[in-house]
Amino acid sequence: MNKLDYSELAREALANIPVDDRSEILSKRGFSCETRWMMAMVSVAGWDIANKMNIEVGTAVAEGDMHRLMSATGKGKPASDEDFLFLVAAAMDLFTPKKYFEYEMKYIGPGKMLGIVRRCLAYIKVSSIGVERDYDCGCFGMRAGWYRAMGLEAKETLLKCMKFGDDRCEILVEYDLENT
Repeated sequence: MNKLDYSELAREALANIPVDDRSEILSKRGFSCETRWMMAMVSVAGWDIANKMNIEVGTAVAEGDMHRLMSATGKGKPASDEDFLFLVAAAMDLFTPKKYFEYEMKYIGPGKMLGIVRRCLAYIKVSSIGVERDYDCGCFGMRAGWYRAMGLEAKETLLKCMKFGDDRCEILVEYDLENT
């Protein structure tokens, strides 16, 4: 067999892997990379700098992710609450798989959403090694990148947090569709 035959065999084998399994493989790859990168930063520079870099890098990566998602779904800058909630829901489903995260979003009024997280892979991992109080949650950077890609200013207020003993995280998201 030549190289072309092996490539074709590989493509056929990959085509037979169910979409959910392919997504899980890619998710685990990303989470593994993020974990190793973060701990390497902690060992070299300490928690303060590692957390700052994690937020900055997470924001930049998420901004690119959201631009690609908006393009793939044919969505532009949100013009309504429904548009905003659609993009956040699509991003959550794509980038934070339900197998590793249990969450819901509640629309609570014009320009306001409540995010509720009941299970979070990052929290599970950092609490398993006893560093949950040192770790700054990267999800804030991730969502900041999404909002930036949407062309929106959004303010997030952490109301409850598993890191501090609550049974879930609650994040109030306030966004302005008119003045951005």
